[in-house]
Amino acid sequence: MENLTQKVYECTLAVEAHMVCDLLGQAGISARVDGAFLSGVGGELPLGNTVKVRVAPERAAEAREVIADWEKQQTGDSVPPVTAQPRVKALSWFAVGALVGGAVAFVMVNMTTRDDDIVSASGVDYNGDGHNDVVYYSVGSVPSQTTFDRNFDGAYDTHWIFDSQGRETHYEADDNFDGRFEWQAEVVNGEIKRNVLDTDGDGRPEQIWHNVNGVLTGIDYYFASGRIVKREFYQAGLLDSAEYDDDGDGVFERRIRFDSHAEPIL
Repeated sequence: MENLTQKVYECTLAVEAHMVCDLLGQAGISARVDGAFLSGVGGELPLGNTVKVRVAPERAAEAREVIADWEKQQTGDSVPPVTAQPRVKALSWFAVGALVGGAVAFVMVNMTTRDDDIVSASGVDYNGDGHNDVVYYSVGSVPSQTTFDRNFDGAYDTHWIFDSQGRETHYEADDNFDGRFEWQAEVVNGEIKRNVLDTDGDGRPEQIWHNVNGVLTGIDYYFASGRIVKREFYQAGLLDSAEYDDDGDGVFERRIRFDSHAEPIL
């Protein structure tokens, strides 16, 4: 587990801290949110408390530069209202999340009273420890983000990101609970279409999962060089066959079929 101890950002809104954490993750910098468990259901903190974003000491300077650039974009004179965010499909998943997060912070700081700009949140504490294990954030009546703490350790490890129309655009997960969101998924019509695993954060995937209508249809396995070494094909979510490129020449020399118990058919 990385030594994420150096504070690079602090604020009074848990949702803002999580957006900054996501921003750093998109830049390849592992980060964690410290103190979010102190916030209430609405995301506010008791007086005198702040939520902090921490990174590894050796990445602190780089992280501060990324945050500074993001703050310049969020604090300009032309910050748009939440309802006026552009629908640009070419934006990356985090651009959507950052726009929502910036608008959330802007609305809260300026204490706007327009119904369609009011930030709200509700949560569920499954294990009764006083920390919400799932939090649903909304801007007005439109959902903006849902976060989960699946292993009840006080750190959120799953995020669903929504666009300004309340449609899911991105899913990310930290399945080994180390503070890095190694799974990044493209979401279409509310279903995960393409899920990318990058365990070491080097920008090169180890696996890419493909889904149709939310059902797994294939998995591509990548070598460190970036070439595909194995492909698995699924029928109705069950392993049907696989092909292998054993010598790395780009040609899949072997193909194996599997039975209903995922055992090779010889």
